[in-house]
Amino acid sequence: MSSVEDLLRTLLDVPGVTGAALVDAVTGLTYGQAGGDTPDAEECSGLAVFVADRLHAAGARGELESIVVTGTRQQVVLHACPRRGDPLLLTAALEREQANLALVMHQLGRHAERAAG
Repeated sequence: MSSVEDLLRTLLDVPGVTGAALVDAVTGLTYGQAGGDTPDAEECSGLAVFVADRLHAAGARGELESIVVTGTRQQVVLHACPRRGDPLLLTAALEREQANLALVMHQLGRHAERAAG
């Protein structure tokens, strides 16, 4: 099993996480996924590019760190993993009633450097 698969399986151990994926933030290429409910890679990369462009157009400085999309029953979290070349997105799908969003955000941030390495 690769280190990417190990990382993604570790994220599935966080309560409420139903799927996780590592995605190229520009092209949408999926490097790995785990769980039955992974966010669509191309939609995630498109959303990240759109949000980053809008933030920069509005005068925001720095790089995009994360995006949280909240629905009535589910949430999707995208966490940027900066690296040389195209950045990566560590994504997670959550069951809103079961997940602790702060814990998921902490876990994604903790594993982002490992994912980009």
